[in-house]
Amino acid sequence: MSLRGYDLSYDGLAPRQGPNYRELVGKFTVREGGRIVGIMEPSKRSFPARNDTTTQAALMTRGFSQLYLSLGETNSDGSIVLRLYHKPLVLLIWLGPLFMVLAGALSLSDRRLRVSAPKPAKSSTPQLQPAR
Repeated sequence: MSLRGYDLSYDGLAPRQGPNYRELVGKFTVREGGRIVGIMEPSKRSFPARNDTTTQAALMTRGFSQLYLSLGETNSDGSIVLRLYHKPLVLLIWLGPLFMVLAGALSLSDRRLRVSAPKPAKSSTPQLQPAR
């Protein structure tokens, strides 16, 4: 399978036993330009005590981008659906909060724009002075 310059090759499925679950792990080799850049191992876990199944996705971060691979449903012929996504520049999402903090600090640097307790208004009625 190829996506955005990455070539994934299927290396097999292997069952594993965990402390309270059984899982089916897929092994995929990721290549970019013919050289191996990593191994991805998504899995499907089944918990017999709860009669529940979950999917454990595999993530690979490359620069500001990520590859996301997960195992889907098992078909009647034994094949498994794969979901592969390439999320370019997804890690730049974390720059948003950084810019918000910097903008807040910058706004506090100008003394005229700070919000403070209101000053009491000067009275427009003349003050009466007691007679001497």
